[in-house]
Amino acid sequence: MCELNKEAVVSLCGEWEQVAEKPLNQLFQNKLRCSHLMGTRENTGMPNRNLQSAPRNILQCCEDPTRDETYRAALAYARAGLSLIPIAAGGEKNPAFWQLPTFPVPGKPPRRSWKVFQQRRPTLNEITAWYGPSEDGREIGIGVIGGQVSGGLEILDLDSFDLVKPFAQALETRAPGLLRRLVKVRTPRPGLHVYYRCDVTGGNQKLARIVDPDSPPENPKPKTIIEVKGEKGYCLAPPSPAACHKSLRCYQFIGGRDLTAIPTISAQEREILHAVARSFDRWVDVRPQRTVRPTKRGVPGARRPGDDFNARADWREILEPHGWQLIGEGEGDMLYWCRPGKGCGCSATTNFKDRDLLYVFSTNADPFESEKGYNKFSAFALLNHGGDFNAAADALRQRGFGARRLRIGPIDLYQRYRRLRTTLGRFKKRDGG
Repeated sequence: MCELNKEAVVSLCGEWEQVAEKPLNQLFQNKLRCSHLMGTRENTGMPNRNLQSAPRNILQCCEDPTRDETYRAALAYARAGLSLIPIAAGGEKNPAFWQLPTFPVPGKPPRRSWKVFQQRRPTLNEITAWYGPSEDGREIGIGVIGGQVSGGLEILDLDSFDLVKPFAQALETRAPGLLRRLVKVRTPRPGLHVYYRCDVTGGNQKLARIVDPDSPPENPKPKTIIEVKGEKGYCLAPPSPAACHKSLRCYQFIGGRDLTAIPTISAQEREILHAVARSFDRWVDVRPQRTVRPTKRGVPGARRPGDDFNARADWREILEPHGWQLIGEGEGDMLYWCRPGKGCGCSATTNFKDRDLLYVFSTNADPFESEKGYNKFSAFALLNHGGDFNAAADALRQRGFGARRLRIGPIDLYQRYRRLRTTLGRFKKRDGG
């Protein structure tokens, strides 16, 4: 067993130990339960960092962080003005919902959400609860939220490390020395995260896309290669456990700066960063646009019941009556769902990357198939009518979805009367009447 180094934590906390001295004293009286880490490292011959007397700094511990080191880094980041959330192990980079606060929902069970930390930074007690000594031994990573809550933070995300050299060369031509000033992180993919602050911020944006090489030629789809995380976005940051990423590799700093030293750039420099990123955009949407067809009832521009349902329905109304539980909220309007019969864990998402689809992960979420997306009408038909889309459309039409027959006014009635008289007159002339 090992004890936390109080002097190291206090040196990072600064004035924070005065805010909650009692919880800190209690914390240092307890021993960190790290036997699962010690056993793994002893069996593989890896050095046990928990037994070293001199603590490693943030830059040194990124490749193999202990829970103590992740905790001390989170304290340092919070002191530097960053808003954080806990990230669960498992490789999906999802928030650790069981650690997040609950909020009442009228007429529904309370739910957990990280959106409160888009408005305020976590308290010292919350950070200690997430990253401090734990009885369950779960590994927790650090998620850093962008936007004004973190002092105008944005994170430029390059999907592939192959982009780094041409991006750096193009940026150096436009703004010499700018990239060297910024905090850079090598991601496990590998890719690159670039951290900076600015008085001007925006939301999450896709700055550069290409044709997805895995999409069929007859139906090409875009793949994002450079995006920016801002308001309502977050990134997994070092030092986080390797189990938080599906590759089982860690994020690592490049250039000798960590997230306690994020520089502030001008609005002009930010615009140059974004302009250089957009210069790598190669996506041109050549797919044919859908045309609006009149319905069988002859109402131009009217929707079929399924189309109308897709536009107006709410996922909660579709899934919750069948036992699906909303367990948390992600970026933007993304929601995390747990299937019926499962106590915890994420079984599906809705609105991932602003796509209004239900995407199912679980192989036990009958009638849905794993690794497949469903729109609202398809989900409604499967859950309520056994996949009979005609029956589902009839049921929705009875509920007021889709086109309705237009009422005939006096002018329309008179015009129809005149057309009928003209037609009858032609018949009489032809018959000699």
